[in-house]
Amino acid sequence: MLQGILFGVVMATILDPIGVDEVRLRAERAADADVLSSLHRNGDCAAAVRSIDLRFVGSASGTSGLSAKSADLGLTVIQSVQIPDGTTAIDLSVHSDALPSTIDRLTVIALKIESRFNLRYDGWGTVATKC
Repeated sequence: MLQGILFGVVMATILDPIGVDEVRLRAERAADADVLSSLHRNGDCAAAVRSIDLRFVGSASGTSGLSAKSADLGLTVIQSVQIPDGTTAIDLSVHSDALPSTIDRLTVIALKIESRFNLRYDGWGTVATKC
């Protein structure tokens, strides 16, 4: 259940006041539905807790700021890499189930992180997990 993210005190103070663009949220929800459908087709047990990875792309200062606050948000930094176009990508993980309602909350949080740190949310991924 999004350990740390949904219940973090710091998350409430730095992300709660941030709104999300409804058009963007609808687009992300459609992409999420595709990923969840693919997981299901591959035998995924959505209730199983596993690592879910998220990627954000932007300036070095934005990714650095997110990296500094990641633990407060319940996220673990996996890596930070330079992209040939001069931007930086930061990959983070969270331990969570992949139930549609949980993924929806994760997506809203990711879009708030995107706004807060002036980054571009580049989606999430995980592997199909058996119960």
